[in-house]
Amino acid sequence: MKALLTAVAAVVFATSAAAGTVNLSNYGHQDLTGFGTDFDDVYALNLSSNTWVSGLLTTGAQLGGLPGIDIQSVTLRRLGAGLDWTEILAINWDVADGGIEKWALTPVQLAAGQWQLEVKGVSYADKTGNGYSASVELPEPASVALAALALAGAGLASARRRKA
Repeated sequence: MKALLTAVAAVVFATSAAAGTVNLSNYGHQDLTGFGTDFDDVYALNLSSNTWVSGLLTTGAQLGGLPGIDIQSVTLRRLGAGLDWTEILAINWDVADGGIEKWALTPVQLAAGQWQLEVKGVSYADKTGNGYSASVELPEPASVALAALALAGAGLASARRRKA
């Protein structure tokens, strides 16, 4: 029982450890046409090892008020394959002139290598300062190793209990 409690404590410690965060943003989108201007922003992410990744993207306006930017897709890509983020807060652009949108990537394990984060959308704002900010959470390797060690300890404790 003591080994199981130690393993649980290690899992709690590992999951509460600070994760590395990559912050990306672009608040420079502007529409001078009055009909909306498309954009396609691409950011490079280099993962040195296989790791779990999660993310959140939120639209905003730097000068206050509701942002006039419609995110249409957020995708992580590598070697032609893509992982689509999910829109968790949407705006009905047929009835609203602006609003906050949120997109999320649920935790997923990614292979090491060069990845691209692609954000596609339409800007309806005639002033600069409308855009989005995104954060991609990358756990520290020590945290992942500690969590794996804790799970292995829990498995050994369970196996030892079954033998006794």
